[in-house]
Amino acid sequence: MMRFILCVFLLQYALLINATGLYSVVGPGTIRSNSKYNVAVSVHKAEGPSKINVSLNGPSFNETKEIEVLPMATENVEFEVPKLASGDYNLTAVGVSGVVFRNTTKLNHADEKPSVFVQTDKATYKPADLVQFRVLFLDENTRPARIDGTISVVITDGAQNRIKQISNVKLTKGVYTGELQLSEQPVLGTWKLAVNVDGEARETKTFEVDKYVLPKFEVKIDTAKDVVAADNLIKATIRAKYTYGKPVKGKATVSLESNYGWSSTSKQEKTIDVDGKGHVEFNLPGSIANSAYIPPYKLFAVVTEELTGNKQNATATVNLHQQRYKLQSVDSPTTYKPSKSFVYQVAVKNVDDSPVLGSTKKVKLFFDLPGRYFSPHYSGHQIKYEEPLNENGIATFQVTLPANVSNYYAILADFDGVQGHFGTISKFQESENREPLTIKVNTKKPRLGEKVSFDVISTGNIPYFVYTIVARGNIVLSDYIVVPEDTKKYTVKFTPTFDMVPQATIYIHYVIDNDLKFEEKTIDFEKDFSNSIDIVAPVNAKPSEEVKLKVKTDADSFVGLLGVDQSVLLLKSGNDFNKDDIFNSLNKYKTSTPWLRGYGRYPGQTSGLVTLTNANYPYNTGNIQKGDQLPAVPIMKASADRQGSNKKRKTTIKPPTESTKETPFDGQETHNDFGVRSKFSETWIYELAEDILTDVDDSGFTLTKKIPDTITSWVITGFSLNPTSGIALTKNPSMIRVFQPFFVSTNLPYSVKRGEVISVPVVVFNYLDKALDVDVTMDNSDGEYEFTEATNDVLEKASDDVQRTKRETVPANSGKSLSFMIRPKNVGTTTLKITATSPLAGDTIHQKLKVEPEGVTQFENRAVFINLKDQPEFSQTVDAEIPQEAVPQSEFIEFSVVGDLLGPTLQNLDNLVRMPYGCGEQNMVNFVPNILVLKYLEVTGRRMPAVETKAKKFLEIGYQRELTYKHDDGSYSAFGKSDKSGSTWLTAYVMRSFHQAGKYTDVDPKVVIAGLDFLVSKQKENGEFPEVGKLFDNANQNSLALTSFVLLAFFENYELIEKYQSAIQKGVNYVAEEVDKSDDLYSLAIAVVALQLAKHPQAEKVLAKLETLARQENDRKWWSKVDPTSSSEVARVYWKPRSNDVEITSYVLLALLEKEAADKSLPIIKWLIAQRNSNGGFSSTQDTVIGLQALTKFAYKTGSGSGSMDIEFTPAGGTKDTIKVNPENSLVLQTHVLPKNTRKVDFTAKGTGSAMVQLSYRYNLAEKEKKPSFKVTPTVKNSPSPQLLDVDICAEFVPLEEADKEKDSNMAVMEIALPSGFVSDSDTLDGIQNVDRVKRVETKNSDSTVIVYFDSLTPGDVRCLPVKATKAHAVAKQKPASVSLYDYYDTERRATEYYQVASSLCDICQGSDCGEGCKKSA
Repeated sequence: MMRFILCVFLLQYALLINATGLYSVVGPGTIRSNSKYNVAVSVHKAEGPSKINVSLNGPSFNETKEIEVLPMATENVEFEVPKLASGDYNLTAVGVSGVVFRNTTKLNHADEKPSVFVQTDKATYKPADLVQFRVLFLDENTRPARIDGTISVVITDGAQNRIKQISNVKLTKGVYTGELQLSEQPVLGTWKLAVNVDGEARETKTFEVDKYVLPKFEVKIDTAKDVVAADNLIKATIRAKYTYGKPVKGKATVSLESNYGWSSTSKQEKTIDVDGKGHVEFNLPGSIANSAYIPPYKLFAVVTEELTGNKQNATATVNLHQQRYKLQSVDSPTTYKPSKSFVYQVAVKNVDDSPVLGSTKKVKLFFDLPGRYFSPHYSGHQIKYEEPLNENGIATFQVTLPANVSNYYAILADFDGVQGHFGTISKFQESENREPLTIKVNTKKPRLGEKVSFDVISTGNIPYFVYTIVARGNIVLSDYIVVPEDTKKYTVKFTPTFDMVPQATIYIHYVIDNDLKFEEKTIDFEKDFSNSIDIVAPVNAKPSEEVKLKVKTDADSFVGLLGVDQSVLLLKSGNDFNKDDIFNSLNKYKTSTPWLRGYGRYPGQTSGLVTLTNANYPYNTGNIQKGDQLPAVPIMKASADRQGSNKKRKTTIKPPTESTKETPFDGQETHNDFGVRSKFSETWIYELAEDILTDVDDSGFTLTKKIPDTITSWVITGFSLNPTSGIALTKNPSMIRVFQPFFVSTNLPYSVKRGEVISVPVVVFNYLDKALDVDVTMDNSDGEYEFTEATNDVLEKASDDVQRTKRETVPANSGKSLSFMIRPKNVGTTTLKITATSPLAGDTIHQKLKVEPEGVTQFENRAVFINLKDQPEFSQTVDAEIPQEAVPQSEFIEFSVVGDLLGPTLQNLDNLVRMPYGCGEQNMVNFVPNILVLKYLEVTGRRMPAVETKAKKFLEIGYQRELTYKHDDGSYSAFGKSDKSGSTWLTAYVMRSFHQAGKYTDVDPKVVIAGLDFLVSKQKENGEFPEVGKLFDNANQNSLALTSFVLLAFFENYELIEKYQSAIQKGVNYVAEEVDKSDDLYSLAIAVVALQLAKHPQAEKVLAKLETLARQENDRKWWSKVDPTSSSEVARVYWKPRSNDVEITSYVLLALLEKEAADKSLPIIKWLIAQRNSNGGFSSTQDTVIGLQALTKFAYKTGSGSGSMDIEFTPAGGTKDTIKVNPENSLVLQTHVLPKNTRKVDFTAKGTGSAMVQLSYRYNLAEKEKKPSFKVTPTVKNSPSPQLLDVDICAEFVPLEEADKEKDSNMAVMEIALPSGFVSDSDTLDGIQNVDRVKRVETKNSDSTVIVYFDSLTPGDVRCLPVKATKAHAVAKQKPASVSLYDYYDTERRATEYYQVASSLCDICQGSDCGEGCKKSA
């Protein structure tokens, strides 16, 4: 027998005092915080009523309840247990009168926390997606849990970086809803969302972040999961259907191979036609059936859609079996009585677990003495039976066994040569201490709300019994049953309540001859909720239709709905709440008995209940002598009120309404009734009932929402959380098919250039029952393009037709593709209006085609700061200097005013720098400006919740992205771990920025300390901080500048100054000594700020020196490292300075603002704001961050935006207009678009305060730079197909200045625009990445632009990039495509070249668009 070891306590002996009767007290063996604890007290024998006190005692909870129990009855006691302190707790029962006794037992103490569940709207997200999530807290009854601690949500990325932390989460009816905005380049992989209470992790949900394209159709493989190897054949059906339910036509390539590669058989592959489905068969090698082990086989099918070439795949696993049948015993007995007949049953099943039916072969059953050579052919001491199979595939045997010396037999069955071993059967042993007692559950599938029946069976008469049902750690039902005389079997029926689901245990006990008889049996219930939620949705809908969802659930429920495109779930599922997860979480509430010393079977071993009694039962504790009272071990009837209040599940079944029936298309609709489809999304519904209405009443509620235009199926699920009946999930998703039997689709490139010819592909789907002659019309009534057709390879014929129509016959239940060739005339957005009509149906789509001007876009900005503090009026003229050679129609000119200097910054937090931000430093422009904005709003007391939310969201994004560039030693570099080591400069920059951000977003302190530790580890003995990594901006390769810059990071982290005091002091001493030796403006500008923060006397001296080096022009003041050699050079510096100049001037401004009044800095401010682009930033990263920091500090001191003024402006040749600025709108960027021919604007400001005027404009240049700093050489190579582009682009650094002839360039960026219609081939980007000096390759604009980052380029060292692309859209006569190469830190250094692909309209024309010349050349 099993031996139980006493671990914590020794079950105390019961103290029997003057007991004249028998009792039992049954309770859970585990007491839990914040839960009910029920006790069942029974008096089995007594002379009259008994008064009994039941107590729970422990460190933080002591309560006693007195009850009166009649003889032969059971009463229930209920305790409300509060939050418990740790320690020992006891259940004690004292018989005060009637049955007099005292008995006690120790209880286990548990503090199970409420269950937590997390739902996301999708399982996989793309970069820049919004992650929406909900968190549920449920108690042991699946009701909203009471949470005493502090809830927080922490999100980590695929590299375990902490990205976001939401603290002090407040629940609404047990639910929290949140979101996370992913950055454009997050860490890809598995992300984790962890829910914590008081810092302890409660639940973790994972989701994927990946780059994906949604599948538009689904592929499934139907095949037998289990196959007999001897049949040597595997059959499969490949099924493919669109998400709107219709079949896919195409080809399927199907392969079969061993799943683990253990088999020597080779891979087989076949290609079949698919029209919704296709069938395939594979023959297996004949020798496979004789293998000792056969691994599973994998079927892999790839379906290629005929109309578009899109592909989707599916897999299936097939298990091969050497035996054709499975033999199983059915409810087999474990004991026998010699010479007494009993029934033994054997089921014979096929390999797929289906019963073998209709076989004439018989099952043989053998009983043999153990230890012998055992086979069905051995006849020595075997007892053999033979029976046929019945209609259920079961053979029934009447077995009689004689006694044998070993008291047991081994059992074997045989059917058609297949054997099954069933273990042994032993001789029945009569018990000296108890009558055998069993519980048999009669109900096959116990479920909520339906009567459950079980039998109590004994070999002797049953006098009575007490039955107790325990579930989720507590007694939920108990009763005393009086049994008629001479009864050996008694049936009990009860109606299960929700607290018994999913599993409950029945505990039966009674006392006879002072001996305790007991039995326990566990019942598994079907997993049903007490609450319910039903969503009635139409089966079908049309695009953009207002759809009504009728939601029925218990009143006062909290309801959440989720509706997603089925394509999202085809990609990956697992994001939604899961019924099994919720029910499985309830297992943790199971009760258990304290451990006992001794051995034997005891009551509560299965149920977890403790039983206090003065009856005897045979459990040997190892030290109790015969005659001693045996203690009980580890029962209660729920009150009538409790039973009555258990709510039955309501099920509402409604007859199908017209909206739920699929109505066949009757052919009466005319083509004039159809609308225009244009709106698409992946998530349609992610709403809560509280967003729709205040409360859910008895009739539920209706949500009306317009469904998107996507032709697909929408999957809708929901949950309902009720404070009384708990949670409910929709049993099955509701599916709404958005469909129309006749529709048009097309795919367009990201953009084309004006004058290029594009072939617009149109696919017409006809799911009506007859073939249709369809007229497809492109409407050009707006004259935005011209139709073209090819005369031959060289010539084309253009037409200004208002519309062009093509007629095609589209077969029934099929699709047809055709195309139109057009040449867009104007720059901007061209609307393509495509209509397909037939006698029975029609469809119209309006799609936008972006048409760009040829050439390369140039961005310019003229900014003027107005301060009316000392003057009532200010007038000025601003010029738009657009060169004559600008591409016509490429101009775009805006005049804007903002009262607050940071106005444009607030408008464009996500787009401050018009450059790709692909490296660790560039990313910081997505980070630091947001800190400055939040700080500005805080200091000025402005309340702008929307701006604050946006800024904080971008902080999260920037933090996520920067962590991807972190090294294991805590440092950072431009390209992360692909660099050999971290960069001193970048690490200091990041540490400074992270600390500034820590006030507004979650930044892990360990990350900051690790970075500062890295910096200290690199400091030289003389105090210098050297650069140990690659620094791309050569201006920073100066020990004084770098050491000063690193000191700024330490001073920013002021809480840690004491920790790093020694390193800081050494650094300050170094800077103070070096400033006297340097004339470098950049170094001195950073050094003066560092010395000011250190309160070092040298700061004043350095500032005075800088003042003498300032440049002044008109009323503007700045610092520059470039010597002006001509008036043209002055103009260039005035409007378009080198990045370093902005940075130097900003550092000096920071120092001056620290020392003197802000007004004295106005000439610097006027110069600085003149350098900003229209987004509020500058031309690169460092100047943007430092420049904004200086401007923000100025705004603090001047109260920017606090005045009121009227600004009248007049474009040359235009009309006068006025913009009003006041404190209420001072942060609003008020913009007026001016005519394209504007070249000059006069404005006058009147009033008080300050403001900034901007003239922003852009234009395209088709010419190359007159004096390029790089050399770019594109060479288009011959390609075997007009669908492929192969071009080599070579790059070389060509310094203009003599001093730079021997130097490498800074980091250089190449932007390669692909010809219209072409997209980059992602599989070939590695070829570019492998070129020396290339650090990163990425694409933008839907893969139509390739961006390459060089860490540097060397004069005379040519680097050539192999660029490959494929034609995704039919475009001909493409304009030349540009390749720009520029210095990231000095954007004036650039070169632009163009290349052109040879193309003919004959390459893209179809049908009547192709002239005779095309046909000849073909």
